[in-house]
Amino acid sequence: MRKLGLLAALSVVIGAAAESGEEKYPLDAQLKVLEADVKNEKYRKLVLEKMLVTDLAAEWQRVATADNADSFLEKHGGKDKVLADPELKKAYERRVKIRADYLELMREGFRKYKKAAPFDKGAKAEPAGTVIRKTDAAAAVLATVSPSAGAEKQWPRFRGPTGQGDAEAGLPTMWDKDGRNIAWRTVVPGKGNSSPVIWGDAIFLTSADAMGTERFVHCFSRQTGKLRWTRQAPAKPPEPVWPKNGFASSTPVTDGERVIAFLGTCGLVCYDMDGKLQWHHEVTIKTTHGTGASPLLYKHLVILSQDQNQTDSIFLALDKATGKIAWQGKRARGMTWTTPVVVRVGDHDELILAGAETVRGYDPLTGKELWTLKGPTQEVIPHIVVGKELIYSASGRNGPTLALRPGGSGDVTATHLAWRAVRGGPHVPTPAYVKGRLYTANDTGVFSCLDAVTGKLIYLERVNDRFAASPIVAGDLLYFASETGITYVVRAGDTLDVIARNDLGSPILASPAVVDGRIYLRTEGDLICIGGR
Repeated sequence: MRKLGLLAALSVVIGAAAESGEEKYPLDAQLKVLEADVKNEKYRKLVLEKMLVTDLAAEWQRVATADNADSFLEKHGGKDKVLADPELKKAYERRVKIRADYLELMREGFRKYKKAAPFDKGAKAEPAGTVIRKTDAAAAVLATVSPSAGAEKQWPRFRGPTGQGDAEAGLPTMWDKDGRNIAWRTVVPGKGNSSPVIWGDAIFLTSADAMGTERFVHCFSRQTGKLRWTRQAPAKPPEPVWPKNGFASSTPVTDGERVIAFLGTCGLVCYDMDGKLQWHHEVTIKTTHGTGASPLLYKHLVILSQDQNQTDSIFLALDKATGKIAWQGKRARGMTWTTPVVVRVGDHDELILAGAETVRGYDPLTGKELWTLKGPTQEVIPHIVVGKELIYSASGRNGPTLALRPGGSGDVTATHLAWRAVRGGPHVPTPAYVKGRLYTANDTGVFSCLDAVTGKLIYLERVNDRFAASPIVAGDLLYFASETGITYVVRAGDTLDVIARNDLGSPILASPAVVDGRIYLRTEGDLICIGGR
């Protein structure tokens, strides 16, 4: 009897699902998240209290999911046929309601800024999905180029020796603000979002005072966390910055002989490992939100690219030992805070950089432009991601992600673009490449996984958090540090598998560093070493 009762109950559930059209016509992943967001009070708070009007201008376009009400009608034979079928009608009306509820939520956000919503003025969004392009370019095996000899055993630049966030497997997966698995914690003088870089026993970090009139390079002991030395960069009047960005967001770079830091209007500074000033290069900074690009070492050069929208963009290479200019290039004005990467493409090296609605390849020894590909948004922050045969560029607030083959000459948009995911890309964090998959946690807490070869969406799920830091990869685990201070440890795979949530109780905007099995995290006020005591 009990078994028959369970079967009867199950039959009722299945019947109800079929009646509603949910079983037969389920929502796709993007629409499912959208429906949940409308009912999610934490997301409503995120939209109405946190988003800038520029964020909202991109966010409302999420309503154009691949599985929206209009595409549902088209897929199922038109409106008359859909409305004549009870199951199709319920599924269609559900999609209509999701769209209406979400757009009303967006209107609330725009009203805060006393602005009319773009969609009420006739603006249309491109439907989500992935556009596949047949690339004519020959495939070449790709590899990132080491910034200096011995760098593979250190963490010498933004996102580590490869610039891809790659670390050794076997890192700690559990820690907390009460001290579990924390080797040491030290206060960082001043404020900043730059990431730690490491060579030997030295950790380098930058910061600034609240007004940006004083900017610093610090050296800490990796073993103890003790502050070894602090040097103040030559003072200059501060440039305007966005408060969240601040005056020390660029990560320094080191080759074990020197440390070089970009400190906005205070310029590029180079110190030896004991803190003695080697050279100083002045720059002019006039750009919205301040600076954020990090310097890059390549052979004997230090390369810096900081696009600007209010004066000429910075694109140059200096001799890393002397600070003398080796070459200067010209880039269009734009709002870009990304850091370039040097990639080995077949038999030669290419400096690759996204910004001002293009991805471009350059000769790193001369700065000469080799090729250009259209597609990113005007604002680019994420680092270029390097796969086996393709590279990936994500940009904009909820913007596109591009997969392309480097190489070629001139405008290669028609020949080298492999696929384009219309939206879902991060504004600030860089995606991570793991075993043929591209993993992202975007700024507003949406985790996604794409097939790196085809761009197919594998999964899309929300976590109620915000992200600015880029992830690290340790074997089959990814570490995503959030703005609330929680690091989510995620197992790579075809479903979102969060195996740990580790709360340090203080915001994290800087990306982690890893050396010898320990994780180094910069929170709002501290530098923390995670690993065995």
